[in-house]
Amino acid sequence: MSTAELTPAGVTPVSAAEIGRRLLTPAAIFIATFIAYYLATTEFFSKTPPFWYDHYTYLAKAMLEGTLDVRSVGIPEFFQDTVTVGSKEYVPFGPAPAVLLMPFVAVFGTDVTFLGTRFTTEAFASLLIGAANVALFWQLLGELKVSSFTRWLLVPFFAFGTVHFYSATTGTVWFFAHVSAVFFVLIAVIALLRGWNPLFPAMFLGLAFLSRQTTILAYPFFIYYLYRQHHESISLEKLLSRQTLSRLGMFSVALGVFVLVSLWYNYARFDDFTKTGYQTVYESYGGGYAYYQALSEGVAPRPVLDPPRFDLFDIRNIPLHIHAMFMIPPNFYPDWSIFRPSPYGMSVLLTSPAFVFAVLVKRKDVMKQGSWMAIGLIIIPLFLHYSQGWVQYGYRFLLDFAPFLLILTAMGFDDNPSPTAKRWQVALVVLSVVAGFWGRYWANQFGW
Repeated sequence: MSTAELTPAGVTPVSAAEIGRRLLTPAAIFIATFIAYYLATTEFFSKTPPFWYDHYTYLAKAMLEGTLDVRSVGIPEFFQDTVTVGSKEYVPFGPAPAVLLMPFVAVFGTDVTFLGTRFTTEAFASLLIGAANVALFWQLLGELKVSSFTRWLLVPFFAFGTVHFYSATTGTVWFFAHVSAVFFVLIAVIALLRGWNPLFPAMFLGLAFLSRQTTILAYPFFIYYLYRQHHESISLEKLLSRQTLSRLGMFSVALGVFVLVSLWYNYARFDDFTKTGYQTVYESYGGGYAYYQALSEGVAPRPVLDPPRFDLFDIRNIPLHIHAMFMIPPNFYPDWSIFRPSPYGMSVLLTSPAFVFAVLVKRKDVMKQGSWMAIGLIIIPLFLHYSQGWVQYGYRFLLDFAPFLLILTAMGFDDNPSPTAKRWQVALVVLSVVAGFWGRYWANQFGW
């Protein structure tokens, strides 16, 4: 394939001054967000910055030494969610976040001291990549051509009014996987909207898949948009045209390479192409964390003395996720605080109420249809999973489809431009940001 074929379509040369102007705002957003994220994890908010459960730091170190065995590079013995095979120890998590960390680990080792504060390399990188996600979201909103009002309002919403804030400033293995997946999905969608060669969005969606496997279910979103970029209507004749088959095939084959990498990654650890290690981890918890166990531990008022155990993926786990995503309230305390976040998560309607505009999109739009398609597919394995995300602020699994939910929210803001609607938009974003800082504060106090 020639260099010309790999060049993004429709791109015209621009001057260095113009490039600098275009990068100035996202650079400023990145810096401002990083500073805020840094302060949220240090003495202004937290007594102890993140310094635990950085599995990806050790996986990155192992990969730099040519192995996947994290025991050989000194992963602490108390780290949970690992799988022992003979004398070796592996993590069940996908490798892409560790690939992101490899340059950091190569330079800094397993921990970083920044402005006198000691972080794990993973936690520090999470601040940087989380800040980069906010800058990328600014770019995505530009590609969507939303109004300046919507653009400037939704950037702080995403940065501080969603579970991304808590996840990026926590940086432990479970949350860093989400932050990494969001990073790759945002780049994939931006590449798609800019009309780049299908290899590019496929590559970044593949890396998202190797961060959080559920994100590969956004595949129909990309296929649908690639088709509709060139065709106003759907027909078998257009679908089978040489140009369409070439573009869709190129995307699919490139994404398939990452599926093969995932299969190799499984085999390299467990001598089994289909074994990820998650089933072993699930069994180590004695059969999982079922919905009825959550009820017995106070998520809901009805106690269950002997809660049943469901499978790793089980339709009976769905109520747990519906409860965690939409229904869990804050906990009441009879002191000055009055309310504090529940460790099991909290309703997205309380943590990020501005998302309600995602269901208020009026236009009939390819992006609207594709985004709901992606959300509907990604949510299936999430809702079947035995755990609702364990200890967290908000519902962390939402991040697997957050880019698509944010797209819908942006369109919902633009489709409701009345003065009254705009006042509601501002109010809900302010409430979301206040809730985000409130959650981060209490999470720090509780040591989450």
